[in-house]
Amino acid sequence: MSNKHLNTENQSQPSVFKCGAATHVGNVRTSNQDKYGITSNLITVADGMGGHKGGEIAAEIAVTTLISANGFQSINEFAELVQKAHHLIQVRAQENINLDGMGTTLCALSEINTEETSQRIGAVNVGDSRIYLFTNNALHQISVDHSLVQELVDSGKISGIEARSHPHRNVITRSLGHQPMIEVDAWEIDLIVGDRYLLCSDGLTNEISDTKIAEILSTKSDPQKAADQLIQSALESEGLDNVTAIVADVISGKKKRNSSNIQFDVQTLSPEEGEQSTERKPPNALKSLVEKISKIRTT
Repeated sequence: MSNKHLNTENQSQPSVFKCGAATHVGNVRTSNQDKYGITSNLITVADGMGGHKGGEIAAEIAVTTLISANGFQSINEFAELVQKAHHLIQVRAQENINLDGMGTTLCALSEINTEETSQRIGAVNVGDSRIYLFTNNALHQISVDHSLVQELVDSGKISGIEARSHPHRNVITRSLGHQPMIEVDAWEIDLIVGDRYLLCSDGLTNEISDTKIAEILSTKSDPQKAADQLIQSALESEGLDNVTAIVADVISGKKKRNSSNIQFDVQTLSPEEGEQSTERKPPNALKSLVEKISKIRTT
């Protein structure tokens, strides 16, 4: 693999995960606007967008905001911090005209610790960076892309295969910083020993198929080697974009699921009414929208 702008720095390892991570500028770009973060209880990937290093700054703000957390007692707290990152990106853009319009995707996993249970993890997602779960030798995309092509697929106008080569496949419909307000997908998942998670930017999924991703995750037992191989495979394809991957193996939690189904509720969370004033405040409350989406994955 070319080591051009390759970063495989391992930060502090989460207590429930054994992690490997890597990022690369790709074969075409001159700067890497992807960022990732790993702390003792959280992992996150952000894919920035915007000229004059704006995307890099937006992604850095998002990741830095999340890794500053000391943990969450609810999924709402987790989503609220994403809203805070959105606000901080907007504030920074208002301070520098060259950063106007900058934004970033964001996906993350974190422990959710309550008095009732400490064996669940929370997930949040805005944009088209993805969260995958690899369990029982099967790969499941457990985040939903906020993109134009995903909306076309959901409406039945194009197929999943057509989406991979659609000319507008890079158009996203949600991002931190770029829009006045955002909605955050947030959900909780059982923490099962032996499960493997992948967080990645679209520089990976635009280059290699889910089948190839599953093959690498199944054959590379070490998460760092798996992350490195995922990046290498993207570069050997075309590597047109920045590419980032975190592979996280669950090493602490429940021994097995209560059923053969992977089942969780995805809530789309938005700021409370009244948070939209021109004198913006960091969001301190969230409400669930009327629509609550139930997603079931069978392993």
